Amino acid sequence: MMLYNPQDFPNYVKTAGKITMLTALAGMLVFVFAFVFDFGAKELSKVSANSGNATTTLTVLNTPPSFTVNPYEVTESSTSTPTNSEDVISWSAIGTDSNSAPYFLLICSTNASPTANSGAGDGSAPPECGPGAIQWGVSASTTSGTTATVSTTTEEWGTGQFLQVAEWYAWVCDDDASYPACNAIPQQGYSATNSSPFVINNRPVFTANLINNGPVFPGDELVFNSTSSDPDGFGVVEDTLTLIVCSTNSFNSVTDTCNGTEISSTTGSYTDNVGATSTIDIPTKDQSYAAYGFLIDEHGHEALNNSLQADFEVANVLPTVTNSSIVLNGGGLISLSNPGGESTSTLDFTITDNNSCENDLSGDEIVGFSVSIFAGTTTDGTAICDEAGEYDANDCYTSEIGTSMWNLSCTATTTCTTPATQTDIEYTCEFPLWYIADPTDIGAFGKESPRQNDVWFAAVAGVDDSLATGTLSTTTSPVELAQFPYIDVAADAIAYAPTAPGSNTGGTNATSTTLSLGNTGLDQEIVGDDMCGTYTFASKCTPSKLATIPADQQKYSVGSFIYTSGGTQLSSTTPAHVDIDVLKTTSTSSPAEKDTYWGIAVPGTINVSGSYTGVNTFTAIVAQAGTWY
Repeated sequence: MMLYNPQDFPNYVKTAGKITMLTALAGMLVFVFAFVFDFGAKELSKVSANSGNATTTLTVLNTPPSFTVNPYEVTESSTSTPTNSEDVISWSAIGTDSNSAPYFLLICSTNASPTANSGAGDGSAPPECGPGAIQWGVSASTTSGTTATVSTTTEEWGTGQFLQVAEWYAWVCDDDASYPACNAIPQQGYSATNSSPFVINNRPVFTANLINNGPVFPGDELVFNSTSSDPDGFGVVEDTLTLIVCSTNSFNSVTDTCNGTEISSTTGSYTDNVGATSTIDIPTKDQSYAAYGFLIDEHGHEALNNSLQADFEVANVLPTVTNSSIVLNGGGLISLSNPGGESTSTLDFTITDNNSCENDLSGDEIVGFSVSIFAGTTTDGTAICDEAGEYDANDCYTSEIGTSMWNLSCTATTTCTTPATQTDIEYTCEFPLWYIADPTDIGAFGKESPRQNDVWFAAVAGVDDSLATGTLSTTTSPVELAQFPYIDVAADAIAYAPTAPGSNTGGTNATSTTLSLGNTGLDQEIVGDDMCGTYTFASKCTPSKLATIPADQQKYSVGSFIYTSGGTQLSSTTPAHVDIDVLKTTSTSSPAEKDTYWGIAVPGTINVSGSYTGVNTFTAIVAQAGTWY
């Protein structure tokens, strides 16, 4: 109920004198305003006077940070790409705090609720994982809305707190001074490749038992075998292992390669007792070489006890001679030219040593050779002429006899200029053949040789710095040796017994001795000059019944004869073939020989006494092959 004094209103109305309608209306508005104001003040006074005051209070709690970007493994750690033990694994996330306070990224092994610690709210009190959980890591204080990263260094699983496969749970927390808090539900990643769990890859196991199959030859396989295994495996699949063998004890663990030269490495897939195989280069010097084994698994993780030393030996390989490199007498017919002596021929060949042309002391690896020159068939091996005791001037010349017996002279025509790649040294030689060396051709004389089905071969073996001699290799291009018939007469004169004019020598024969100073059996052709007291080669006899004895007064035979009943008359114009059948000479110091028997008649017209001289000429003819021996 509103109370006011009614007397006031009339007095108020009466205050004015004459008023207009506008004035009256304005006054009315003033009145109403004053009335309302007055009324309100009085009514409010009544309320205050009749009730009590109650102050309300409320504390708004701290809101925990939340994930703006869910946590993730910075580098994927999974069964296909595990984290190697002793490597660092890192997680990142972005958290946002509604109060713009800094936050922490916490990574734990279980989903047990973590403890957020109170600090000054400035990131000075990091949180801790819940009861029973392993704290993989907690980040430094991170500004709200920016990336937080936390890392931990792994260990070999099974030896400490790490398992081969380990779960992780992530929270974001603050350190509010009054009500620190973490987000309620942990996160474990946002994609399959960067989510929980993480996987630890242990080192492979390398037992100190690295061996190789040395000594080996250049060109052969060098094999290293190890006792090795890998402790990892998911289901039935184990990590594959690789053995890398280096020339030095130095290995690049980033690139998984040798810092020096790689000797060998594994090819193929092996999960234990892995090996490594390589081929020894040609050339490689015969000596010992350092070798160090390094074991890694398919993820590049190294064994703890790398490296293991297993030096290997490259064996001394015998020098070889390629058959086609042996060229006897330039590939052409061998011809003898020195009756009763030696004639020179040539030989070229190349010696190869797969240990290089240089030895480990930078000297010559190839130091000599063994040479055989022999006659035989294509089916004959070098065994017929490879020892000193087999030397025979007829058909076997071997350097094993020594230069005093066979003066083989060889000179290297190349030098060892690139030992890292060079295996060959070339030689050219000269050697003598005795006049009795067996011919193998039919020859210009149209007569067969007993050995016409044979040829002459050269065989060569190399000798290295260890004085090891290779196997004799025989030329693939044998050659013929030509017939060399050569005749000599042992005495300078055919000395007839003194004979009177009109008589003959009867059964008293003079002789001439035919010598074979070539390499064939011999027949001979004979022709003679007249005899007189003034005969010279330059001025032969003038026909004279009184002072010249005609050549046809001489008779010859291969056996003794009586002049009147035997022998063959000598011609002065037509050489006569005499089948004397001198054997082929087989000894250099004892030429084969055979006598020819002679007789003469002195015409009755001769009246000049004294010494008569003439010349009978002997020409060598190759005898039939069946009469040589």
